Amino acid sequence: MSTLLENAQKKEDETTALIAENRELKAQRPAFHFASPAGWINDPNGFSFFENKCHLFFQYHPYGVHWGPMYWGHTVTDDFIIWKREPVVLAPDTDADCSGCFSGTAVEVDGKHIIAYTGVTEKDGVTVQNQCIAVGDGEVYTKLSCNPVITAENVPFKFDERDFRDPKIWYEDGRYFIAAVLRAADGCGALVLFTSEDLIKWTYVSTLDSSGGKTGHMWECPDIFRLGGKYIIVLCLQGMDADRRGYFCNGNNSVYMSGCIDEHTHTFIRDERPENGMSAAVLDYGIDFYAPETTGTPDGRQIMTGWMHNWESYSTPEGYLWSGMMTIPRELSFKKNRLYQQPVRELKKYRINHVSGNKNLNADRQPVQGITGRLLDLELCINAAGKGILTIYFAADERHYVSLVCDLSAHTLTFDRTYCGYCRDVLSVRTIKFEPDTSGILQLRCILDICSLEVFIDGGRYAFTNTFYTPPEAQSILFSADTPLSVNYNCWQIKIPEEKK
Repeated sequence: MSTLLENAQKKEDETTALIAENRELKAQRPAFHFASPAGWINDPNGFSFFENKCHLFFQYHPYGVHWGPMYWGHTVTDDFIIWKREPVVLAPDTDADCSGCFSGTAVEVDGKHIIAYTGVTEKDGVTVQNQCIAVGDGEVYTKLSCNPVITAENVPFKFDERDFRDPKIWYEDGRYFIAAVLRAADGCGALVLFTSEDLIKWTYVSTLDSSGGKTGHMWECPDIFRLGGKYIIVLCLQGMDADRRGYFCNGNNSVYMSGCIDEHTHTFIRDERPENGMSAAVLDYGIDFYAPETTGTPDGRQIMTGWMHNWESYSTPEGYLWSGMMTIPRELSFKKNRLYQQPVRELKKYRINHVSGNKNLNADRQPVQGITGRLLDLELCINAAGKGILTIYFAADERHYVSLVCDLSAHTLTFDRTYCGYCRDVLSVRTIKFEPDTSGILQLRCILDICSLEVFIDGGRYAFTNTFYTPPEAQSILFSADTPLSVNYNCWQIKIPEEKK
């Protein structure tokens, strides 16, 4: 183990021990979402199964709550809800990655867990990104001595070597494949494909797809999988402009495209999406969702998790010893030409204290018996054919709250964390415009943890993820309606046994 790896692990151990011993610090942390054990995390990496256990790696800087030189942290789970901390696995400690071990993926082949990641170095004073390989046994990972294995020499055209990253690796028909993103000569993102028989010698195959300036500038964090008879490509688009129809926000957007791959040209043929006139659809409309990654499960599901944070709006409060967490892992399905998302079914094992009923709302800030606290799975059914505005105040006390405002006439849902207690101005409001379901009933499923609210609309047709840091003792949930409104509800509290925390 290198000195950098040893020191990073020591720092993590010290910080996690400090949090565990301090009731106030411990109360700040989510109960059933994976969060940084110490310091800063961003992208999920290497989300994969190895020896029947799900592994999640992540971009990691254990020395502070802001981005720094990138390591790979590590955690494992048996059920996507309870995560066990594992030792740090990668540090920027070789000539191929001395400026950072950036994002990547992993695959199990012949009893080995193979990681593909981006190694960052300096060349003539300029940052250069290349692709590297490490191989492990689920605990210890060894980098190939021949790293980097894919460089500009493997690409038969000129591109910006400062932006060449995020390899997606898979194994098919006896060969390894890597798809990585780069900034092409036109200044925009492209997804390029390579293949290898031995992980060492890689051959360029094709440019699977490219932006051409129509879907963002630089691309990041590609994922490729089959679902519902289609190929799905997930990408993060940088440099997007907000459009007036409300589909994309300024800056970074996480999207998916469906289509097929031409077996002769090895190029991706996109399906058009009539709802926005483009081929890319937004994965999550909230403020805090980026860099999603998926894995297939032994029982045949496709599960996705993303980084629950925002590059443009740093929101971690002063005094926290950690920054960054992941979304609840989500089961994906592709139907009606759309990608649907729902929290993993394993969450239901931790539901307790079920309450249900119908509430007639006709006043401001009404409580509903049994719907309270900071750990909830709340299902609401609302007559969307009606008019009026429904407002739900989560994590509320006399001074603080975050609100979810449903305008049934405008068909919008707005999250607002302005009054959650921030001591500085951060991006706090985001609105999604949704298409009414043909049933006339609006379904909302709200997953509330200590510092996050994930909303799944109409059975997962839309997702809306936002974080907040209201004081943990703010426990009330209140409902308001500006006109008489009837709401059916089912609510469960989420309970994580102490021995599993």
